[in-house]
Amino acid sequence: MMGKMLALLLVLWGSTAFADTPPRLGLNFMRYHWDKPGEKAFDNGEIASLLAALNVDAMRQLVRADLVWRDVEPQNDEWNFSRADSVLLDAPVAPIVTLFSLQYASGSPPWEQGPGAFRPGLGVHAKDYVETVVKRYADKVTYWEIGNEMDHWRAADPGDRKRPPGRRPPHSPPGGYSPEAQGRFVAEVAALIRTHDPDAVILMPGMAGLSPYVLETWLPAFVRGAGPRGFDVVNYHFYGDWRQFEARRDRLAQALRDAGLDDKPVWLTETGSTSSMDLTVRTNYPNSENQQAADVFRRSLLAWGEGDQAVFWHTFVSSPERPRNRWRGYGLCRADGSRKPSFGTMQLLGEHVRGFADIKEMKGLARGQYGYQLTMPNGSERWVVWGKGTTSIPRAKGMTSVVPNTEGRHPFKAVPESIPLSDIPTLLRN
Repeated sequence: MMGKMLALLLVLWGSTAFADTPPRLGLNFMRYHWDKPGEKAFDNGEIASLLAALNVDAMRQLVRADLVWRDVEPQNDEWNFSRADSVLLDAPVAPIVTLFSLQYASGSPPWEQGPGAFRPGLGVHAKDYVETVVKRYADKVTYWEIGNEMDHWRAADPGDRKRPPGRRPPHSPPGGYSPEAQGRFVAEVAALIRTHDPDAVILMPGMAGLSPYVLETWLPAFVRGAGPRGFDVVNYHFYGDWRQFEARRDRLAQALRDAGLDDKPVWLTETGSTSSMDLTVRTNYPNSENQQAADVFRRSLLAWGEGDQAVFWHTFVSSPERPRNRWRGYGLCRADGSRKPSFGTMQLLGEHVRGFADIKEMKGLARGQYGYQLTMPNGSERWVVWGKGTTSIPRAKGMTSVVPNTEGRHPFKAVPESIPLSDIPTLLRN
């Protein structure tokens, strides 16, 4: 493992700075104004209470309360801000809003259809959309993500026979929509946002994984188009086996160095795993509710240890257990709203770890062992360890498994001289 240290500092880059302390731990895909028949819906007050219970400090993808273009202006000059206002005017934690679209973002208005409707840049309608939402929410929103997973535009590239199968993008621009053109679009939008909100923090569109295409083709070309001022935060997603994370994250670090981005903060805005045993497309531990709970700690600690500033767990509530649903079982709550062990684990992470002032990898660990030492702002210490064999931490006074007991609690017990390890992390404190 690569040893890195992450201090809790106000991060500056260029002429842009976070208006507040940046997020550390968040949730992705919040079911605001969820209205699918037969599925659990939460009102805004219930969501606020659950966010407080989890001790997270940010949320991303606000579902129908977000600022996606088709939701706030489905037809030209027909604005609908009621859902967004209900959340953003008094958000319970820092919101990261998404502009344009969750995939296939472009300057194409949602009400224009057909082969000639595609707009690669900021036309008059797109400019009006951006200016309207930024003026409305500039004093409530700090973090603006322009699009999401724009590397999916690869599906429109002419002659790309290696592209993965998937649904065709809207409009299907005949010449495709190159990563460099996407970068120019994001930079143009970022400049317009900053015109009306000088303190805005711009997230690049989240990279859909760390595949060779994303790191070797899409990212360098996107950065050429966007330039150094086109965005403030590097943004990526990872859903694979946690044991693959370090190698993938190292490749991302090299790609960022090659692109001249190694001075920018990095956020892991989507990560998580399913508790569904028979959904093995991304993880197969084998999957279980306890392994999912363990992943809440494993993924977060690995990412923070590699220098990521923020980690967002996907997701809040599981989608229904339907055999063809490729995202079932990812929630901290089941589809009916009942809490899984991972909910309690996220509470533990938020209460005892999220606020760390410093993190570093523990020294002297054997092969197959993982461990992080965290220093809290008051000088107290935490340790998180997992893996094979045993280890010792002389200064630790109490320890608990990160998976809650049958009563949903995390009782701390005395620390033995030799601490047995497993793939379920143990949290220790002094």
